[in-house]
Amino acid sequence: MDRCIENMIEFLQNEERATVTFSQGRYKTRIGKLAKERPKECQIVAENPDGSLCAHIPVTWIKINPGYQLTEEQREQKAESMWRNFHK
Repeated sequence: MDRCIENMIEFLQNEERATVTFSQGRYKTRIGKLAKERPKECQIVAENPDGSLCAHIPVTWIKINPGYQLTEEQREQKAESMWRNFHK
């Protein structure tokens, strides 16, 4: 059997809870920690034979956060600013 590589988020409009399935390690680890820290909000539903993990989380935890689109000049300015702040 091929290893599952699917990550999925599923929720219905106006619902408070989403079902998530992750096969990617960093997300599985994060969900595992959240399930221990916040069991009322995050419940692991299944750890599947293919290695994926299925859980319920609040819809409010789902964010779409695109990265910055910077020009080369903006990147250089940001790097210089970070360098100055780091070496104060």
